[in-house]
Amino acid sequence: MQHLKSIARLLLGALAVTGLTLGTTALAQDYDAWLQQAQLGPYQSADEDWDAILEAARSEPPLVLYTETSRAFPMVEAFEAETGLSVEGINLRGTEIIERIRREFDAGIYNVGVVLVGSGALIQDQLISRNALTAYTPSELIPLMNESAMSPLMVHRYSVGTWYFKNDADPNTPPYENIWAFTTPEFSNRVAINSPLVSGTTMEYMVGLVSNADQMAELYEDYFGEPIRLAVTENAGYEFIKRLLENRARVLPAFRDVSAAVSAGQDYFVGFGAHSAYAAVVRGEFDFQLDTDIAPAVLSPRYIGIGTFTESPNTAKLLLRWLTSQEGGSVWWGEDFPGNPTVMSTGEMETLRLDSFDKLWDTPIEQQLQLRDDIADFFILYQ
Repeated sequence: MQHLKSIARLLLGALAVTGLTLGTTALAQDYDAWLQQAQLGPYQSADEDWDAILEAARSEPPLVLYTETSRAFPMVEAFEAETGLSVEGINLRGTEIIERIRREFDAGIYNVGVVLVGSGALIQDQLISRNALTAYTPSELIPLMNESAMSPLMVHRYSVGTWYFKNDADPNTPPYENIWAFTTPEFSNRVAINSPLVSGTTMEYMVGLVSNADQMAELYEDYFGEPIRLAVTENAGYEFIKRLLENRARVLPAFRDVSAAVSAGQDYFVGFGAHSAYAAVVRGEFDFQLDTDIAPAVLSPRYIGIGTFTESPNTAKLLLRWLTSQEGGSVWWGEDFPGNPTVMSTGEMETLRLDSFDKLWDTPIEQQLQLRDDIADFFILYQ
């Protein structure tokens, strides 16, 4: 089966290279001609003239932005006020955005101008493989950014998937010393997570659990005092997921629900979610702390890119540049970590850095593509 999956991926890559798209008759020359006209991809100027780009954008139709966060809307309004250009924002869940773009692209509908979304593996598998999205990094940033921060799209910002905790006995100290504690009777019905079937961050974390199974086995032995014994699961990562679900972990629809569950927990409670939810604690909406020391955390990029065949490529370039700038992305830089290396974190969480997390996993897109389907099936089986 794995061999067949590999063949399928190779065929999919070959289709992308030749320019053929699934469900359409678009040919390589159509995409290349659009890239040339839009001055994107190999035709992007090494020294972009932003005055000329703005002038060209004035004759383009309104641009559509797909975003998984409503925080983009005030930034879009500021962009419109500054440039006089028009942008329509559509706010959906990340998986819904990717599915909608895929369906529209396959039907020959090219509405999307800019997309702001996570789930890098889905982006690669469902959209980049079709050439439905085009990567773009402003020319002045290209020499400053790592290749991984520009692929498959430019990283808009980094989030960290980590554990929240509430501990009435000692509010600043986690009520556990090892992540395997969450699988014991003491934490039965005291753990909340967002489903990996709807959350890219949760899926990335579960990919981290499975792909770092050796570390999970070491943590198991540290906690229980004996080597892990596997009866039905493939490795210690899968075993942790299985035991967590069997221990009555609460699977909730959104990270805000996880935040609420942890805050309302009596005595002690834990939950997994995006670290940026802590901003709501600072504002007094919730009551929990972030674990930056004990349990492994996972790096979760959020991407920004341009919709292929958009009729507003210059508006798209300007909006992308704005949303990744210090001012244009200011609603995020106090919570998430900027992808643009020239931008500084500000605001209520500015002292938190990526290196604040002692155990931070990175899950390359190749790992996610290899494991996510099996993890989804496994999660459904034991939920």
